[in-house]
Amino acid sequence: MKQHSDIFVINALKKGDKKIFEQLYSSYYQKLCSFLLSYCHDRTIIEDVVQDVFLNLWAKRRDISIRTSLNAFLYKSAHNKLMDKYRHLKLKNEMLSSYYNTAVMLAVENDNETSKRRLVLLNKCMEELPERCREVFTSGKVRGLDYREISEEFQISIKTVEGHFARAYRLLKECLDK
Repeated sequence: MKQHSDIFVINALKKGDKKIFEQLYSSYYQKLCSFLLSYCHDRTIIEDVVQDVFLNLWAKRRDISIRTSLNAFLYKSAHNKLMDKYRHLKLKNEMLSSYYNTAVMLAVENDNETSKRRLVLLNKCMEELPERCREVFTSGKVRGLDYREISEEFQISIKTVEGHFARAYRLLKECLDK
């Protein structure tokens, strides 16, 4: 009996019967959405997939060939459409991820080159500092001594250490900005 009903519905669809299509849509839309929830929890994707199933059914109604039941055909179509959607999204995400990784690698390479050039320039500028100023500055910045330790080592006041640092910063900034 169900088989005769399916044949009637399929023939009506092939003839373009909109009422039959609307009834089919009304009776299967929620069922197909519920079925796809076991594969995907994104309601938006599921609704898009089910809509696509019915759009394809209507668009290809004249050429439709169902060898099983209409019920099985719709469920299988929904499942296949969802899998196609996942494959498409996966491919798109892989492509975006590839673009992102390429951009990051280019940025790192450019950043490393820029860093190397700035480091060479900084070393050159450090060499141009007055000798005592450079010694005081590198004691603090390279060796990690604080102002008190530097003043004891060089036997100068903390104010003089501060003066050397201020002068070193000013001269380095001028040199790096050239």
